[in-house]
Amino acid sequence: MSDKKGRLILVRHGQTSANIDKVWHGSTDTPLNEFGNDQARRLGRYFHKIMTPDVIYASPLQRAHNTAKAIADTHLLDINLDPRLQEFCLGDWEGVKFEQLSISHDKEGRLYSDPEFCPPNGESQHMVRNRMVAAIDEILHKHHEQNVVLVSHGVALGIALSHFLHQDTTRWLHYTHLNTAFSELCPTKRSLLSFNQTDHYDSEP
Repeated sequence: MSDKKGRLILVRHGQTSANIDKVWHGSTDTPLNEFGNDQARRLGRYFHKIMTPDVIYASPLQRAHNTAKAIADTHLLDINLDPRLQEFCLGDWEGVKFEQLSISHDKEGRLYSDPEFCPPNGESQHMVRNRMVAAIDEILHKHHEQNVVLVSHGVALGIALSHFLHQDTTRWLHYTHLNTAFSELCPTKRSLLSFNQTDHYDSEP
């Protein structure tokens, strides 16, 4: 583990039933399943090998909040909940299976190809980008020279990373994380130092 300060680690939450069923639960507050809780425990116990965090921020949705808690508990830290770190909300399309989205709801693939497209009562890629980037920039400014952990969601993290790295949110599918996988983003150069790491999977639960 590096003792360097000013690091930023991005974490996706643990597994949920929606992940297994391939259903879009963006703003839907789905709990971790048993395996997801085990993933979170493994990550929490392993995290000292990644870095010693000074501060932890998380989406308030329980799957992210409880994943963050596993890290926070091992380092005796509080969790700062920030709604800007929540998942991409699809509004009226929440709870629809991925395959059904392309068959009956989004035949033209606008959800993936058009950064300004909003499902009914939902968000666009750029709306997610705007809140994620604002949150990350504000947190980094507030905690300059501290080690920061952000626990968020697969699509929201993918959109943020594709913006930081390419200024193109439509590339988010290239930056999706496995459950409880972590990446390190260099705050100053906005470059990836590691991506989608799952070293903790084989650690003690």
